[in-house]
Amino acid sequence: MKKSVLFMACCIGLMLFASCKKEVKPTLNVVTGPDYATQGTEMYSGDDITLGFTATGKDLIQFVMTVTNNGEAIYTDTESIDNVAEYSYDNTFTLEAEGTVTISGTITDAAGNTATASFDIVCNEKPNAKFVGHYEGDALINGSYDINLSSMDPIHDTLIDRPYATVVDIEAGVEINEVTATIDLDGQTNTARGTVTGNKVVFEAINSVYNMTYQSATVPLNMTYTIIGTLNDGTLDLEGTCKGNGEFNLMFISGTIELEGTLGGSLEKTE
Repeated sequence: MKKSVLFMACCIGLMLFASCKKEVKPTLNVVTGPDYATQGTEMYSGDDITLGFTATGKDLIQFVMTVTNNGEAIYTDTESIDNVAEYSYDNTFTLEAEGTVTISGTITDAAGNTATASFDIVCNEKPNAKFVGHYEGDALINGSYDINLSSMDPIHDTLIDRPYATVVDIEAGVEINEVTATIDLDGQTNTARGTVTGNKVVFEAINSVYNMTYQSATVPLNMTYTIIGTLNDGTLDLEGTCKGNGEFNLMFISGTIELEGTLGGSLEKTE
C-alpha cells in the first residue's frame, strides 16, 4: 500500500513538474476597428493607412511588420522589444501601391518561437492619377462665323478643320475625382479644374482669346470653351464647343464678328 501511494505521489509530482515546464508560445492578432485596415479593406494609392497588431507570450523581443505588393516588399518596420509578455503595435503611413497588398506581422520571443498574422487589402489607383501628365497636339475647330459690317452686307462663312495648337498640363486635384490643368489654346494660357468620371474629364468653362485672321486684319475674339477630354491609350481626345465675339476695324470698314463651332482633336501624352 505504501509503495502504491509513493508511486502515485511521484507520478503526480512529475506531472506537476512537466506542467510547470510547459513552454509558453507567442500569439499575434490583427487589430480591428473603424480606424484600422483589416482583411478586405479598400483604399486609394497615396492615402494614409492605419494598422495594428497585438501580441502575448513570454519574453517577447522583436516584432516585424512587412507590406508586400506584387511579390515585392515595399515597406518594412522592425521593432525591438524588452522581454515583455504583452505588446501592441500601431502604425500610420502613406501607402503608394496598386492592386492587392499583403500586410504581415511576426512576433518573436527570446526562445526563438514565432507567431505570424497577415491580411490582404486592395489599393486602387485614384481616378485623377491616370490623367496626370503633359499632352500636346492640334485641336480642330469646325463652325461658322457672321460678320456684321457698318457699311456692307453681313458676311457668313465657315471654319473647316481650323488647326489650334493645344498644350495641356494636368495635375491631380485635391479631391480624388478632380484635376487641375493648364491649357494653352492657340498661344493663350488658361487654368481650369476638371471633374473625372471613368476615363473622361469635364473641364469647367474656359474663357480665352482667339486671334482670328480675317483678310489682312487680326481680330481678337473673346471665346468661351467647354471641353471634355477622354483618355485612350496615352492620348487625350478632346471634344467640346466654342463660342466667341469681337470687334474689328479694317481700313474704313468696322464691324463685329460672332463665331460658334465645335472643337475636337487628339493630344499625345509626352510625359
